[in-house]
Amino acid sequence: MASKSTQDKGDLKSIFHDPDHYIKSFGVYAQASAKYQVLANWGENVFSEVVAKKLKVNTADGEAFRALGVGVGSGEMDTKMMCKLRDRYPLISNIAVEPAAGQIKLYQDLATKMAVKLNGITTDWRKQGLDEFRRAKVESGDTTKYHFISSIHSLYYVDDLDDSVKWLYDQLEDGGMMMIITVSDNSGFWRLWNRYKLFEDQLLRFCNSEHIREACSKHKISFTNYKQKSRVDITDSFEEGNVDGQLKVDFLAHVVDFHSTASPALQQELLEYLGGPECSERKDGEVLFDNDWDAVIVTK
Repeated sequence: MASKSTQDKGDLKSIFHDPDHYIKSFGVYAQASAKYQVLANWGENVFSEVVAKKLKVNTADGEAFRALGVGVGSGEMDTKMMCKLRDRYPLISNIAVEPAAGQIKLYQDLATKMAVKLNGITTDWRKQGLDEFRRAKVESGDTTKYHFISSIHSLYYVDDLDDSVKWLYDQLEDGGMMMIITVSDNSGFWRLWNRYKLFEDQLLRFCNSEHIREACSKHKISFTNYKQKSRVDITDSFEEGNVDGQLKVDFLAHVVDFHSTASPALQQELLEYLGGPECSERKDGEVLFDNDWDAVIVTK
């Protein structure tokens, strides 16, 4: 059901327009949800079983295993995955695509701290979104294909979701694997976004795991879906004037300074919906937002 609010679309701006605010709001949100821990644990445990051990790629002596990460963020999960892959492939060439300069800097700092663990892994950071990376690759005549491709919460920012999924699949070497992570189609995140379509703009298009599965099915791409439960404590979002709570709402709505740019009526409506049973559960006085996400795994 779409929102019936009469909020002027011109007042709202996606946080993708403001990378610094994105990093700030995401940092607060991630700390509250232990999102890094969930992703890192998934990369440490599940990834090893469903991807690293199942890859059918054999590299020649001296040949590097080629990885492409889209939306690598600050590198917490990407480094975990690279280490698991390095257990099988001693040399890895990793292209890390991330549009936010601040996130790249955090990833680079993390890589420096993990230098010993990341031995044998060469990372090439690209300050680009997927569409920009794709255009540059085509324009340069680069025909490189990859043994592993990951896209982590990054396909919300592409011009054509269906075409992007197909293009990523085409970049895989035979025997390679691809992992696409998005919000689950039955998560609070998706219900929030689906209700408030007015938060979308030319840089942000809401999608969920069902859209990824539909794109794969359309192009006859076989896949396996893995669900991950995740909860976020958003209790302070209901405390008037709480800065961290406001930043969480900014990230959830994907709107810059929602508390000062949205109408009072829309703010009240959204907070009531956020705290309601369609988006959250209440436990021991806390409001826990349903942040479930899915990983769609493809083998070529």
